[in-house]
Amino acid sequence: MPTLELVCKRLFADSSWFIKCIVGALLLVIPVAQFFAFGYLYGLVERARRGDSVVLPDWGEWKRLFFDGIATFVIFMVLGVFPIAIAWLLTLPLRFFAFGVFVYLPMVPVVMIAGPLVVAGVYQYQKREQYADAFRLQVLGSMLRAAQSKFVLPTLALIGLLVAGYPLMTFTVFVAMAGSWTYYAATYRFIEESRRGGIKV
Repeated sequence: MPTLELVCKRLFADSSWFIKCIVGALLLVIPVAQFFAFGYLYGLVERARRGDSVVLPDWGEWKRLFFDGIATFVIFMVLGVFPIAIAWLLTLPLRFFAFGVFVYLPMVPVVMIAGPLVVAGVYQYQKREQYADAFRLQVLGSMLRAAQSKFVLPTLALIGLLVAGYPLMTFTVFVAMAGSWTYYAATYRFIEESRRGGIKV
């Protein structure tokens, strides 16, 4: 069973991980160029889905990164940003009351599942490269249920990393996404392989 700690140790063991992440962080802040960064993250999910070695690959194959990044960005917006935006809108009526930080409670479950849901969508999309596969909510829901509580503590840890590393902005975001997306994909693969082998997870 993969763990976030083990995945991150392997992912960032390369001495050049910092430079690779700096490149990703810079691309994230540039319109259109951000597709290259998302294409890189797409590649990390693909490696984990196939069971390949968990490493940060060198930047290259820019054409493929770009088009993979467009698909990944669309899935990220639909399954990640859009649900969080809807949850945020639901907090607006609560602001008329003196609830303090509890105003944001409707956002908690959405924020918790957004990352695993996006990766589940990318994971399914990669099998046939069809958008319809990425948005089959019944299949994605089944994947999340199969993972059960395996994502709770790792997701909280990653949210903590984003909060603590906020001054570093996109660098922290890219590192967090690289680590979490690889971990989520590796976990989905482990569950799939366990089911094929009749192993209870």
